[in-house]
Amino acid sequence: MALSPQDQKYYEEKLSLRSFSYVFGVMLIIGSISCPLLLYLQDYSTGQAGKWTGQIVFQMSLVGFVLGAVSGTLMYLTFRILLEMGWLPSRN
Repeated sequence: MALSPQDQKYYEEKLSLRSFSYVFGVMLIIGSISCPLLLYLQDYSTGQAGKWTGQIVFQMSLVGFVLGAVSGTLMYLTFRILLEMGWLPSRN
């Protein structure tokens, strides 16, 4: 079912480049913090937390940064494609 012009305009406004920057930034921050934190907790639970250094934390933070960048971009592009195809739900 095709989107109405009002729904199309609404979704285009919500999927602007400004919203992409918000999603991208949030995903970068979450990835940079959660990746080293979760990997540290995993090592801590197995008793290997003593092997962590600042270098490892920095490298895992970069891994999380890249993971966040890829995830944020894919999320945005997925919804842009769904909008172009008209597959987003109507707001009624």
